[in-house]
Amino acid sequence: MSASPDVLATSLNAIKSSQARQRPVIMITPSADGPPRICVPDTGELRVIDGRLLRVAIWPDSPTAADLDRGVSLLLIVPASPDVHLIRATARRLSGAAMVWAHFDLTITSARIAARGTAPAPFTQPARPNPNPDSNPSLSLSDQPEAVGEILTSVREKRLVRQLS
Repeated sequence: MSASPDVLATSLNAIKSSQARQRPVIMITPSADGPPRICVPDTGELRVIDGRLLRVAIWPDSPTAADLDRGVSLLLIVPASPDVHLIRATARRLSGAAMVWAHFDLTITSARIAARGTAPAPFTQPARPNPNPDSNPSLSLSDQPEAVGEILTSVREKRLVRQLS
C-alpha cells in the first residue's frame, strides 16, 4: 500500500463527502479489448467500508463489471476542492449480491493527491507522413488542403468520442 495515513484518510473522507454532496466519483477500468472504460457510480453505489476497503454496486452485465471480474487494477478520481484524489484499487466480486446489482469489494492499493498545473501535451504529430521528403518542409497546412481536411475530421471524431463517453 503506497499512501501515507494522512493522504489515505483524506481520500476516504473525499469519497464520503462527494457521495454526501452528490459530486461524481469517476471510476476508470482498463478494458480487455480497447480503450479504458469510464464509470460514474451513482450516489450510494460507492461506499467506504473501512480504512482500505470500499464497496461498489455495478450493473451486472455492464462492461465495467466484466473488467472488474478480471481482477484489474482500477483508478478512482475523486474531486474534493481544492484537491483531486487519485485512488488505485483492486476488485473482488462478492457472491449473493442484493437485488440485481453486482457488488465488488475494492481494496485500496494506493492513494495520492493529483499534481497541480498539468495540461495535455500540444498536438505535435503531423497530419500524415510526407511521401516526398525532398519537398519544402516550410509549407504551411494551408498549402496542403487535404491535410487540413484530415485534421478537421480527426478533431470531429475526437469530439464525437468525448460526447459518447
